[in-house]
Amino acid sequence: MEIRKLQEALEELVFVGQAHRENIFFELARQGDTAEGLAKRLGLRIRPVWVLLEALVEMKYLVKKKDIYLVPESVCARLVDNKSQAYEGDFWQFLLYLIDPWKTLPHVLKKGKPDKKSYRNLSLEHFIRGMDSPWKKRLAPEIVDICLKYAPGAGTAADIGGAPGTMAREFASRGLKTIVFDLPQCLTVTKKELSKIKNIKVVEGDATKSLPRGPYDIAFLGNLCHGQSPENNAKIISMCYGRLAKGGIIVIFDNFRGESPVAARLALHMITQSEQGDIYTREQYIDWIKKAGFREIAAEKLTEPAWSLLIARK
Repeated sequence: MEIRKLQEALEELVFVGQAHRENIFFELARQGDTAEGLAKRLGLRIRPVWVLLEALVEMKYLVKKKDIYLVPESVCARLVDNKSQAYEGDFWQFLLYLIDPWKTLPHVLKKGKPDKKSYRNLSLEHFIRGMDSPWKKRLAPEIVDICLKYAPGAGTAADIGGAPGTMAREFASRGLKTIVFDLPQCLTVTKKELSKIKNIKVVEGDATKSLPRGPYDIAFLGNLCHGQSPENNAKIISMCYGRLAKGGIIVIFDNFRGESPVAARLALHMITQSEQGDIYTREQYIDWIKKAGFREIAAEKLTEPAWSLLIARK
């Protein structure tokens, strides 16, 4: 990226993200205002509020009519209305957090493990809800279509590591009785709302130790494996085999090293935050799948080129 474009992207992330954190967009969506009026409402200083609002206008995150600042409808959908399919405010906050662990790469290079002090600003709320992002929502119907192509008679699914709920909602909307399985601390964010959805059952647990009782027709591992060690991935895939109904399928949604255009960067991202995580090759996944006993292994590319599916049958 050309250096000025890089600067602009970083400025946008940091300044828009912090404006979102300070409720600037929420307050102006509720009621447009002058810089002075907004500063008084939020208990802030007028001059820096005016400077920020002018920059947000320049970046097209606000519009200004006379002296009144307003939030465009498209920005409301992205940064204010958390019920919108386009909402990405939580992911903005997660990106702001990521700057902390990314900056600890020198520590990782010297010590071979993440600097856990960099986790102090992690919000599970922002992380879990951020993973229920607009691009994932766009992909979910495509992914479930592929799952049902390989398991057309499926009536049950387990979304393992599925606290964000994106895939579970899609499975459930197709009539599949769906288990959402994840760590208790992750499910504190979404358990209440997911439990109210028809066809969804929420189960707490640790996928590296056990899986929810089966049998189910589809075991879905979405963005789970790149946070695990090779040993844990082999164990999880083997446990899926034991929980699936005969003829059931395991579906792995992830990046494959050497195939995804962002795989190497995602691996770099992982080493600053996970002692065990990595990005694995298709061949590594196939080895774990075969050793677990699965057959009829197939791969599917998605319209989002960074991601792929591996499917195998019990």
